[in-house]
Amino acid sequence: MKTDYGKLTWEEVRDADKDRVIILPVAATEDHGPHMVLDTDTLLGTSIAREVAVRSPEDVLIMPSIPYGFNEHHKDFPGVIWIQPETLIAFVTDVTKSLAHHGFRRILLLNSHGSNHPVLDLAARKTVIENDIICVSASYWNLMSDRINAIRKSPTGGIAHAGEFEAAMYMHLDPEHVYPEKAASQIIHDPSSRYFNLDLAAGGSRAMLMRWWSAASPDGTMGDPTVADAETGRQYFEAAVEETIGLVKEIRRLPMLKRTDHH
Repeated sequence: MKTDYGKLTWEEVRDADKDRVIILPVAATEDHGPHMVLDTDTLLGTSIAREVAVRSPEDVLIMPSIPYGFNEHHKDFPGVIWIQPETLIAFVTDVTKSLAHHGFRRILLLNSHGSNHPVLDLAARKTVIENDIICVSASYWNLMSDRINAIRKSPTGGIAHAGEFEAAMYMHLDPEHVYPEKAASQIIHDPSSRYFNLDLAAGGSRAMLMRWWSAASPDGTMGDPTVADAETGRQYFEAAVEETIGLVKEIRRLPMLKRTDHH
């Protein structure tokens, strides 16, 4: 069964099961410290989506990834490509509108870059409003925070950006493009703070403040990549795939509810 949307013919799109979940990975191209490469978010998110398709082909179609995101706060580091949030919302909703036009009813915006999260949340909501279909947004690490905390070696603050979590998964997926000899621990965490917690899995922030990245981190790292290894990365990746499959299957089961106009 084909799972790559781009490898379908128009006739196959016409005849496709329109309740398969269309996964659109949305990522970023940006600094990840001196020890990781610019495509980190894209490789991780795309790899998760593709493995979901391998294990659950009857449930999904995978769209080509969007490798650029909302990350202008990173632009002091060379190589960053940033998209304004309004542009990204418009672009993503044009994609979802196209899918809805062709009859697809269930879409998952699979996010792999932190600052895309509120943008894709809005894009999903706009898609539902404008097309009357199901559109879900999810950052994959939020699906598995309890499992991250069961696997991790670093303390709170060790998993934020280019830290243990991302470095370990990249080591598992593409070890030739991780440079652990350049990694340094930069845990930025104030245990006395009730509201600001720079860790993807350990509690999360109750309030949001996003500073210029270069002001908060001298080399773009937030976390502890020095404890990362490929075996831990395999465990993280397995958890990400399993939890994403769980979400896909639940989206597949959601009823298509009809609106009630009370005017």
